[in-house]
Amino acid sequence: MPANFQRILPFFLILMLALFVLPALFRKHKSGPSSGTKATQTIQAMDLIDRGERAYKAAHGRFTPHLADLLPLETKLAGDLSIGLDVRLDVSTDGNGYLAQVASDVLRLVRARNETGVIARSCLVLKSGSGVACPARASST
Repeated sequence: MPANFQRILPFFLILMLALFVLPALFRKHKSGPSSGTKATQTIQAMDLIDRGERAYKAAHGRFTPHLADLLPLETKLAGDLSIGLDVRLDVSTDGNGYLAQVASDVLRLVRARNETGVIARSCLVLKSGSGVACPARASST
């Protein structure tokens, strides 16, 4: 190899690295469900948890603090949880009431229920400008 080419080769390699490899490393890739899909699955998960808790109470006489107890009753819940939802359940000492929080990166829902029905609910949109909205209030049965 000529001496001049050997001196230029490291600069040429650095230039190729800067032009082709670095932009590919820093390019943002959008993958996964959209904000609207995540919000819909968050709402569905809260509804499935509520239905599962009511079915569990009908069968066992109390609500359950364990999400695993609800999965056999509401099999669609596993699919909604697979998007990375944060679910927290808390049941009263006597088992006659529960508080559930379901959150994704776009929406956070809270619902409390006792024997008579839903006693509290809350919704917070975490990602404004994404077209995500809180669900309309359904009946408290």
